[in-house]
Amino acid sequence: MSLYPVNLNIEDSLCLVVGGGWVALRKSRGLLQADARVRVISPALVPELQGLVDGGEIEWFERPFVEGDLEGVCLVFSATNNRQVQLLVREEAKKHKVLLNSADAPLESDFHVPAHFRRGPMLVTVSTGGGSPALAKKLRKQLEAEIVPEYQAVVGLMGLIRKKVIAHSDDHKVNSEIFNRLLAGNLVTYVLQENWFDLQMLLLQELPEEIDSPGLMKIFLARQDQS
Repeated sequence: MSLYPVNLNIEDSLCLVVGGGWVALRKSRGLLQADARVRVISPALVPELQGLVDGGEIEWFERPFVEGDLEGVCLVFSATNNRQVQLLVREEAKKHKVLLNSADAPLESDFHVPAHFRRGPMLVTVSTGGGSPALAKKLRKQLEAEIVPEYQAVVGLMGLIRKKVIAHSDDHKVNSEIFNRLLAGNLVTYVLQENWFDLQMLLLQELPEEIDSPGLMKIFLARQDQS
């Protein structure tokens, strides 16, 4: 199966999880990380899902899935081992043109959720197209060990720099060269090692004179103190 890679913005979009077990819990937590509005439909819930309901993080319809439940839904996850329910969810998804992920039937799914981890706003994913979830999980663990949590700070700094550079010039080629020189100049290593002096020197050397590099560093370090 050849899949198209895409990152979806589902912030404040209604996403439905059908089922109340451990798979439903995992899907619900992933949706919450993406700031989606999560609704779960199931006659019963595992305690951890119930905790999300009690905490007001997700909405629970305490009943089986029925026709019409996909009205206004962005994505639906079929996380139940009841085949009849799975078939009904798929029929409703086609009817309402809602993208479906079926936990136990990848070939019947419109999309897959790859093995992934986050470093702040950075999302790192691995997919085998449903061929081997075990291999995807293994590779994800390898990458997670290499891309350490401190990379969140790297992403934050590069985001600040990008805004300043783009505001200064709309020349894509020139801007791209600046970003590449910063990365080639050990920016990542300086941030990971908290080597702020050499990082400041690098910014002064590579950023246009019109960009306030010391001011940019001040903002970055203030955000680091708050995190």
